[in-house]
Order: sequence, then structure tokens, then C-alpha cells
Amino acid sequence: MNFNGLQHLFYISCFLLITSPFSHAEELVATDKVDVLYDLFSGTIIQDKDQLILQRCNLTQTQYLLDFNHTQDQETIRKQLKQDAYFWLTLKASANEKNAQYHLVVDEILDVHLKESCHLSDLLSDLDKL
Repeated sequence: MNFNGLQHLFYISCFLLITSPFSHAEELVATDKVDVLYDLFSGTIIQDKDQLILQRCNLTQTQYLLDFNHTQDQETIRKQLKQDAYFWLTLKASANEKNAQYHLVVDEILDVHLKESCHLSDLLSDLDKL
């Protein structure tokens, strides 16, 4: 092989080496997705104007504004609130904070407990009635 042939192969190899990291980086950026982490949140639902709020079943009764991935879940909760607001449920959701307010993005309603409360204060008040 002559010098011109080697020089030609050298230039092609350099070009491939220089451009290949950029083409691979583009693929990684285009296909890199952030996985959403879901957790379980139990609580009662309150409504403030048109906003649904989950009041957690814990001592602090933390409140989360609810956003929904599926509109039928929101409709299910609103329908139950109209029928009887005394219930608690468990949601599969992802939590975040916006403007010093907690939010839950609800992916699924896992269970609904009708005519029950999960709050300790409600349990204690029921004991007083006995």
C-alpha cells in the first residue's frame, strides 16, 4: 500500500473517531428518560373550591394538592365526595413540592374504605362516644 492510501485511511479513521462520540451522545440524550417513582399515600379527601386535597393519615395530617394522570380517577373521587364524604383511600402517587405546597400526581386509586376514617383524632373522638 502506498503512502497516499495510508494517508487516506488515516483521515477516515480520524474523522470517525472525532464524530462517533457526538453521535452516541445524541442517542443517549434522546433516549434518556427519567423514571417516575411512585409511593403509597393514605388519607381522606377534602375539597377547597375545585381543588381536591389529600389529608394524610399521619400525626401531622400533611395536605397534598392532587393532580391526576387519569381523569377517571378524579371523577371517581368527586363522585364519592358527592355521595358520602366520610371515607379514606390509598393512592399510588408521586410527590413533589411547588411554591411551598406539596403536590401528588396520582397514578392510581388502590383502595377505598367507605364509612371509615384513618385519622387517629377520629378514632379517639369515637372512643369518647362509647
